[in-house]
Amino acid sequence: MKKPFLGALILLVLSFAALAQNEFLPRFELQAMGGYGLSQFKGDSIYSYEWSYMLLQSVKEDTLVSMKAKGGLFLTGGASFFFHPNFGIQIGGGYFSSNVPNTGSFTFAWQSTLSPTVTTEEATWNGEGKMTTIPLYLNIVGKFRMNMVNVFVTAGPTLYLNSFESNSFVGFGDSYYTVILPYEYQWVDAFQIPISIPKTRWRSFGANFGLGIDIELSPGVAITAEGRYFLMPKRKESLVWQWIPGTYDSIFYDNFTEWEYTADDLVDFQTEMTTLEIKPSFFSFALGFRLTFGQR
Repeated sequence: MKKPFLGALILLVLSFAALAQNEFLPRFELQAMGGYGLSQFKGDSIYSYEWSYMLLQSVKEDTLVSMKAKGGLFLTGGASFFFHPNFGIQIGGGYFSSNVPNTGSFTFAWQSTLSPTVTTEEATWNGEGKMTTIPLYLNIVGKFRMNMVNVFVTAGPTLYLNSFESNSFVGFGDSYYTVILPYEYQWVDAFQIPISIPKTRWRSFGANFGLGIDIELSPGVAITAEGRYFLMPKRKESLVWQWIPGTYDSIFYDNFTEWEYTADDLVDFQTEMTTLEIKPSFFSFALGFRLTFGQR
C-alpha cells in the first residue's frame, strides 16, 4: 500500500510548486453524492467430520457454507481545496452497507455394519449476513476543464472502519444405541445447528482511486458523477463461527426430538469448521452535486 502514499506526496509537492509560480486564487469545493456500491467479498467455510459408533460402521457429515456480498447503498461527501487550477487536495468519507446472504449445503452419509448399503441424505438452507464499511480518505485531485464539463481523477490513502456479522447453520449427526436382549438397536439422524459470526469490527489501511465528471449548471454549482475503487487488504485474522447451544429436532427421519446440546457438547466439533477469510474491497458509482467557492 506504499504506492498511493508516495503518489499523493509527489502530487502535493507539485501542487505547492505550481502555486508558488502562478498567480492563482485558491478555490474551495464541497460535494455530496449517493449511489451504489458493489462488493468483491465472497467466501466459503467447510465443516467435515467422519465417525463410527457401535453398529454404525461409518458416518460422514459435510457442510459447505458459501456467501457472496450483494450490492448496496453507498453515500459519500468531501471537501477539496485547489492550490492550482488543475490540482488540489481532498478530504472526505463515505458509508457502504451490503447484505451478505449465504447458502448451506449439507450431505449426510452413513453405513451400518448390518448392510453394505450407504445411505445418503442432503439438505440445504439459507442464512444472512451484513458487511459495513466507512472509508475516510485524503486524496490528491487532478481536474481538467473541457468547456462546461470538468474531468477529474483522485487517489490517495484511506482508513477503513469495517464491521461484519453472519448467521447460518451446520449439519450435525448423532445417534442413539440401546440393547434389549437379545437384540441391539441403533438410530441415527442429523440436526441443523445454528451458527454465527457475531458483529466484528476492525480497522485497516488501504487506498482509493476515482474518476468522474462535473457538468456545470452555473459558475458555482455542478452535477457530479464518479466511479471509485476502494482497495482494502484481506483481514489478517480469519473469522470463527460460533456454534449456538440449544434444543433441536432431527431433520431427516424424525428419530429425535428436543435433543439438548450444551456449549461443552459442541466446542470440540466447532474447531473442525474452517474459518472465514474476508477481503472487503469494493467499487462505487455515485451521482450528486458540487458547490464551488472562490476562483474558477
